[in-house]
Amino acid sequence: MAADRKLWPDVRARDLMRTDVVTVSESASLTEAVRKLADHRISGMPVTNEAGHLTGVVSIRDILDYESEEGGTRVVSSRGYFAVADDAIDDDFGFEEVEVAEESSATVGDVMTAEVHSVDIDADALSIARQLVEHRIHRVLVQERGKYVGLVTAMDLLTALVR
Repeated sequence: MAADRKLWPDVRARDLMRTDVVTVSESASLTEAVRKLADHRISGMPVTNEAGHLTGVVSIRDILDYESEEGGTRVVSSRGYFAVADDAIDDDFGFEEVEVAEESSATVGDVMTAEVHSVDIDADALSIARQLVEHRIHRVLVQERGKYVGLVTAMDLLTALVR
């Protein structure tokens, strides 16, 4: 175990990141976004514009918060909460219980978080963890030479820690 801990500082974003990142267009409807989150069993994803450039991040929490303020979302949950500590969502999350009002004209661009947190591909695991904690976020994007090349979630860090 001590040997594992010694190696931990040598773990970099490139070792942790996932490259099969699901994205959504900022012009997509909220219904489309919820469907995409459900299909991929994730709690959030980067948002891109028509040119494919990153413009923000959207999470199920962003959608629920926006729609509840607008009075358009009906949420029924036997678990009683929607706080998700990981990018991957458990099978019992209940996406089918999240309904966006059909008449809603809101788009992903209307509800997304425009502030994008990212790290360099060579950032160490501790730096990544600090960003997640400091900004109270669940995922950071990974950049290499100014281009986004992947994503690291809090669960990716925890998984690496126990392996």
